[in-house]
Amino acid sequence: MGAALWTVALPFLCVAGPSSSEEISAEEPSVEKAAARLKLLRSPEPVENWTKGLVVGGFFGGAWPSSQQVSGVAQTPGGPQSSHGVSQTHTGIFAGPYLGYNFMDAGLPLSRDGKWKAIPGVLLILNYAEMSSSALSYGPSSAGPIASSGSSRTFLPEIGGVVLISNPTRFVPFLGATAGVALSWASGNSVVSPSGAELVAPGQTVFTYAPSTKVMAGVAIRIVPHWNWILGYATRFIAPTSSTVEGLNPDVVSSIQSRTGWYQDFEGWVALQYDFGTLRQPTTIP
Repeated sequence: MGAALWTVALPFLCVAGPSSSEEISAEEPSVEKAAARLKLLRSPEPVENWTKGLVVGGFFGGAWPSSQQVSGVAQTPGGPQSSHGVSQTHTGIFAGPYLGYNFMDAGLPLSRDGKWKAIPGVLLILNYAEMSSSALSYGPSSAGPIASSGSSRTFLPEIGGVVLISNPTRFVPFLGATAGVALSWASGNSVVSPSGAELVAPGQTVFTYAPSTKVMAGVAIRIVPHWNWILGYATRFIAPTSSTVEGLNPDVVSSIQSRTGWYQDFEGWVALQYDFGTLRQPTTIP
């Protein structure tokens, strides 16, 4: 019985076993092939290009001006008549787009682990604002106040710098300052004498321009990757301006030249921003 079992098992051993030294040698993977296989399994490396610091957004907000010194000179048949007064505060609104660039590689570390950094950036902002205004002024011999009013539309392009306090949280504070030029078109101008008579011809639009600057602060709040809400506060200054309107009745007043002092307001705004920099993510190796 033992010989029979051996005779039956022998063919299977011969088939399954090695028949030569070549059959027992297997091709072992080299270091180069292992590295190539790992490279195929890895996610693509992020592309470093100029867009990593680019941001674009749109904003909307309100402005609350402080009182402003005003003066005027009316040309009358009896000679120029001057008046001085103070403007009344009116709330304005503004909106527009902006484009920015943050220099991600130029961040200044604020902590030992490098998780907090001060990152500089630049901005191009295009503001459009609408606001109404009014003022009461008094002449040397006027029996009462001279009331003036009107509304203005302002286009204000400005450039600026900003510093972001980058950190591991979704809240990123920032500080900044801008400079630009306020281009304003005033319409609906009205000047009423103490007796109640209108002094300005209707339908006039007056153009003025003046340098402008503002300082601002706020916080960017990450919603999802790429998208942020921006909550900001600013105070703006606009240099003095002057303008001239024609009188309604040349026999009474032929023209009125108006001058305004330094303008200051306080602004609150909200923006929605798309951040190209969030495309730069750390590589994950499976």
